[in-house]
Amino acid sequence: MRRTMGKGMCLLALAGLALGLSVARAADGPPPGWPDYLKDFKLPAGRTWDQYRVRAKDGMPQALIPAGAFLIGSPDDDKDAYPSEKPRRQIYLSAYWIDLHPVTGGQYKKFCDATGHDMPKDLPEWNKPEHPVVMVSWDNATGYASWAGARLPSEAEYEKAARGGATTRYPWGDVWSAAMANGGNARPATTNVCSYPANGFGLYDMIGNVWEWCQDLFDAGWYKAMPDHDPVNTEKGIRRVLRGGSWNGFAGGLRVAYRNHNRPFLDFEDAGFRCAEAP
Repeated sequence: MRRTMGKGMCLLALAGLALGLSVARAADGPPPGWPDYLKDFKLPAGRTWDQYRVRAKDGMPQALIPAGAFLIGSPDDDKDAYPSEKPRRQIYLSAYWIDLHPVTGGQYKKFCDATGHDMPKDLPEWNKPEHPVVMVSWDNATGYASWAGARLPSEAEYEKAARGGATTRYPWGDVWSAAMANGGNARPATTNVCSYPANGFGLYDMIGNVWEWCQDLFDAGWYKAMPDHDPVNTEKGIRRVLRGGSWNGFAGGLRVAYRNHNRPFLDFEDAGFRCAEAP
């Protein structure tokens, strides 16, 4: 028997339609437009289909990260952690949507075709339509996000999403595994998105494959100064945050709490991005 939507879910569905988004219901399967490459996607424990949707603008599947508190940063006894990852703190984030995987070369081409932007000129040979787009600066990543009706995730949003509900060094545990993510110099290039297991929120490539730009300016002392509710550093620093590690990264740099940064006008062969949105 098909369940009917409650008042709150009806409002969410109507809001989604108004924004050009496909919103699934808990009793349904994947939302309309769910990509073929995710045909084997399995709902993580405790998740329902109404926590996933597809952005019409670029066909990007998204996951809803529920509101709530989480632990950001590294514990004091983690000898591999850097001072900028401390102190470990509990902060609260409002609910948000985040892309299921990094923006691909194929999706970025849609943006370029629609806006007149140029595709990255120095794309490595491995950058195919199904791979994460690379050689995209923070400036261009924010341009894509604006075109898609979205934004870059905050650094805190990225870390919460990357953890997938875990508090360990990696989403799967405390020991690095080359079977779980593209990194640690196990492969010489990017891979197709979604080639490695999803985390507890059903998100792919939050660790490894490509570094991903975040909204925030980088401040080494930010974890001491950040507010307890929805922190975003927009005031102190000149470099922008990169999170998640890449195919070219060392295992320690692929820890969930590791913080990287660079100048917003630069681009790299191992840096890409994904988008986030408010509910």
